[in-house]
Amino acid sequence: MKVIFFYPSYRDKIGRKDRVEFPPLGMLSICAVLEDLGCEVGVFPLDMETNVDSLPEAEIYAYTITATVTYPIFLSKVPKLKNKAEIHIAGNTHASIFPKEVLNELKLNVVFCGEAEIAIRDWFNNGLKQYGIIQGGRVNINEIPFPARHLLPPEQIYLNYRIGGKYNNVISMFSSRGCIHKCSFCAVQCRGSVRFRTPQNFKSELQQILNNYHLCEGLVLLDSNFTISKQHAINISKTIKEFNLPWECNSRPDTLTGEIIHELVNSNCQEIKLGIETGSQRLLEMMHKDINLLRTKQIIKLAFDLGLPVKLYIMHGFPGENMSTTKETIAYLSELRPYIYRIGLYRFAPMPGSEVYTNPEIRKLDWSQYTIYENNNHWFGKIEDFEEIEESFQLLREFVDKNF
Repeated sequence: MKVIFFYPSYRDKIGRKDRVEFPPLGMLSICAVLEDLGCEVGVFPLDMETNVDSLPEAEIYAYTITATVTYPIFLSKVPKLKNKAEIHIAGNTHASIFPKEVLNELKLNVVFCGEAEIAIRDWFNNGLKQYGIIQGGRVNINEIPFPARHLLPPEQIYLNYRIGGKYNNVISMFSSRGCIHKCSFCAVQCRGSVRFRTPQNFKSELQQILNNYHLCEGLVLLDSNFTISKQHAINISKTIKEFNLPWECNSRPDTLTGEIIHELVNSNCQEIKLGIETGSQRLLEMMHKDINLLRTKQIIKLAFDLGLPVKLYIMHGFPGENMSTTKETIAYLSELRPYIYRIGLYRFAPMPGSEVYTNPEIRKLDWSQYTIYENNNHWFGKIEDFEEIEESFQLLREFVDKNF
């Protein structure tokens, strides 16, 4: 049986270049499952300029619908693809959050919600009989095949990415799946539990990557929080050390320890990224971030002392932000300036599936006035409050640009 997967490809807001994106590893994991079942699998990008007449026919078309911002691509193109395949299915983040809408608006046969590796395998094994919405379950990530990277050209697997101040051809991987934290702004789908890959399983995939992609110069771990388990972080770090690759990972200050930092440095980790979001403890509590700024400052200084570069992610504009909280963030970052390698500054965006998006009435938010790229509409608070947010963001932006 021939199955063709489509994933969104789109240009950035200014339209001058393609967005730099990691390969769609979740989709490629599904592809690998179907290849193991004997399917002939193909992968194609889809954007507003795609000529649908040039696409090959197949028994099944599968749509990887990742985000609200790319959903219009599918609304535009899927109706024109109906005669190209007998069965049309979809999955991934946006489809999982809005399964009924996606099923009905695109007139699909099936929408898979959540983790779909086992659900789609069972659907095939049962003769493709069930239609509608199919809920996936928790997947044992040590028992599924490695992502079918070979379905994409090498230039889409490599990413010219900055690690340790130098741009390298890097490959991305996961060593775990899921998150136990409950940040109000986050829309992670695998929430509530974390599953870890064994060092042996992880090593096998990394070895496969290096055998097939000889230009690989570094590794990016995409785990939500690599250090959530001390033993897992240490074991995977030791595994990576065997390959002598520079690498980086994401973490949280409340799960980072001196022992873990020492192991990261010893295994050639070039950067750790911490999402601290703000220098206001009050805002952190409103976000349900559950980190302490004093402890965070201590762990950042320790990382600096032990030789591990730290990048901080700051998010401005969460409901409750004002000039006072922004100045708290500036003061906090000023104290940490000698110990921070770099900063990524972002504006708050209400992500579908997050607590803040799902419950707008709690914070008196009006999503009808919001678009993901145009933040100059009045969608929360009084007009003067919103103007204060705009002014305070520019103040923070200037501070970061000048000092980092």
